[in-house]
Amino acid sequence: MASRKATPAEIRGRNSTRYLKLKARYRAKCEAHAVPCHLCGQPIDYSLPSGEDPNSFEVDHFHPVDTHPELFEDVQNFRPSHKDCNGSRGTKDVTPTLGTPSEAW
Repeated sequence: MASRKATPAEIRGRNSTRYLKLKARYRAKCEAHAVPCHLCGQPIDYSLPSGEDPNSFEVDHFHPVDTHPELFEDVQNFRPSHKDCNGSRGTKDVTPTLGTPSEAW
């Protein structure tokens, strides 16, 4: 599935001073608590520069920006993710997991 091109308004939004500050603050809080990727559950290497490594931190929007543009800068809609996990998800809904089973089945 080909990804759609971002609109000029979205590009400006992703580079706006307000969004970059919100994202930096959110990343700092996640890093302070070693919050794992909300999509795969694995640890995020917060020492990696954003956007350069597949395992680096990236803000994922729980409700995709395509369908909920009004939540773009809403920190309550932010989730920590790996760059690759976020890219793989695209605009699909988050699939809930049951967690670790209590015993082997």
